[in-house]
Amino acid sequence: MSQEAAGPASREFYHVVMRLARALGRAGEDIAWETGITVAEFNVLLVLGEGVPLSSAQVARRAFMTPQASHQLVTGLLARGVVESQPHPTDDRVRLVSLTDAGWDILHNARQALHALQDRATSRLTFHDRVRFEEALTTIAETIQGGWFGDIDAEALAAEHRAGRGAGDVPKAPGAGTR
Repeated sequence: MSQEAAGPASREFYHVVMRLARALGRAGEDIAWETGITVAEFNVLLVLGEGVPLSSAQVARRAFMTPQASHQLVTGLLARGVVESQPHPTDDRVRLVSLTDAGWDILHNARQALHALQDRATSRLTFHDRVRFEEALTTIAETIQGGWFGDIDAEALAAEHRAGRGAGDVPKAPGAGTR
């Protein structure tokens, strides 16, 4: 295989998205700090802000964290009065959490800052381009992930794939090790 330069990394879609993710991550840290919460709590409040009570396991999947981290985080939010807990209607072993009035207030303040950031980030796009941008990002995320985080089959398949790799395993490039 010949070794030929492929061009600047900044032209790779992956690189651009990673740059955007890093910038959004830093901005999310600022928003969380300004509203007195952590980034993880901010993610949980955004998910609970949909208005649907969720189990700790559902919060974990939707807020991109482990079930153990979700449990600890929800316990802390409960103690601070940011969320409240109620029994699941059909499963006595599960508790559902939802935002309290204090949680809604924190989320409202965080969302104002988030919307200002998003508006600034997309200010050079037309309205149509903003809509298409959001649609394109969602399509790409669903394509790479194999489905929405609520897709139990896709999530199980992804978990099975990750479990099949050892902690130090590095996938081989196509054709690697063959001659």
